[in-house]
Amino acid sequence: MSHPFCQSISGHFKTIAGRIVTCIDAVDEARFWDDFAPNLASPGNLVLHLVGNLSQYVLKTLGGQDYYRERSKEFAGKPSLERESLKSLLLQTVDECRAVIDRLGENELCRSYVVQGQERTGYEILVLAIEHFGYHTGQFAWFGKYLFGGEIDFFKGRNLNIQ
Repeated sequence: MSHPFCQSISGHFKTIAGRIVTCIDAVDEARFWDDFAPNLASPGNLVLHLVGNLSQYVLKTLGGQDYYRERSKEFAGKPSLERESLKSLLLQTVDECRAVIDRLGENELCRSYVVQGQERTGYEILVLAIEHFGYHTGQFAWFGKYLFGGEIDFFKGRNLNIQ
């Protein structure tokens, strides 16, 4: 059985990935690679950035997988990947991360690792990774709602006033 902390993090990655897919679907595919302002990455580049971050933090650092990240290319390139390919890439990466997370135990969570030149415990790496993933979900929601008028409601049909 998976560590309770890892179960929570893994489940939350799945939830957030579903929210990002909802937002990706709200973005006009013809404008998926448009940068809408200086220092504001396109939705497509943001997907590449999330894949890069998760691959570096979770797959490489915690999972021991071979991965070389060139962060600047996540924002600079405009590959001709379509929306469905990007969604598949994101969901596949999240599934791979969840598999790594589900195998972690207390020893791996307490152990120190070096990621982006800083020493972090496994706990810290997972907190930073989920925080980063959630932060960019807000950007995606903004893209979908503000720029494309999308009807994005992550809690549709749920009464959020229940105590």
